[in-house]
Amino acid sequence: MISQNMPGSMDRFLGVFGSIFPGSEWPTAKRRILLEKLRFREMEAGTTILREGQVCSSVPFVLEGVIRVFKTAESGRSITLYRIEAGQSCILSVGCGRGLDSFPATVVTEKATSAAFMPIDTVRSLFADVASFRDFVLYQYSSRMAEVMELVEEIAFRHVDERLHRWLVEAASLGTDRRITATHQELADHLGTSREVVSRILKDWEQREELELSRGSIILSPDFERLAP
Repeated sequence: MISQNMPGSMDRFLGVFGSIFPGSEWPTAKRRILLEKLRFREMEAGTTILREGQVCSSVPFVLEGVIRVFKTAESGRSITLYRIEAGQSCILSVGCGRGLDSFPATVVTEKATSAAFMPIDTVRSLFADVASFRDFVLYQYSSRMAEVMELVEEIAFRHVDERLHRWLVEAASLGTDRRITATHQELADHLGTSREVVSRILKDWEQREELELSRGSIILSPDFERLAP
């Protein structure tokens, strides 16, 4: 669903990103001109926003939900580069048309997501003229660089079983029980490896009674954190 003026959308945008456009510098009339350039979208989980190789013309600012940015190899294997959550933006999109002739990754909603899309020319104009917006972009850029550097470190220096163990421990810490909802393919995509490798490691841990496998979920043992992969 795409709309320029969905009821309440502009208020929601300012509720999330208002600090980038402080009222002292952005009177109501000036804000209105900016907001009229936005396009708001309500997207279901699994919606493809941009495919690798396509040309992007706008930058998403996430109001609610999660967007996943990932690369897919010719073999079909994919790896997550980073995720964009509420209050964040896909700063890589800013480079489209200026050094990036096409987008180098695929962008898909991971959950039901609400986002405002700002034309790239508007983003560049704001970056040049507005200090608070420039600070936001540079912070987003440095955060993404740190995430990608961590990803490279994990791939280059950690074995798959170590990375899988770490991922499961972190995922379990977000819930109240020991159950993690994820398929073997989803885990493989997160880690940048094959489903067969993930399945083999999980099966080995199950045989050691470190976890229990069921369709679409994994239940960790109470001592899983102390497991030495």
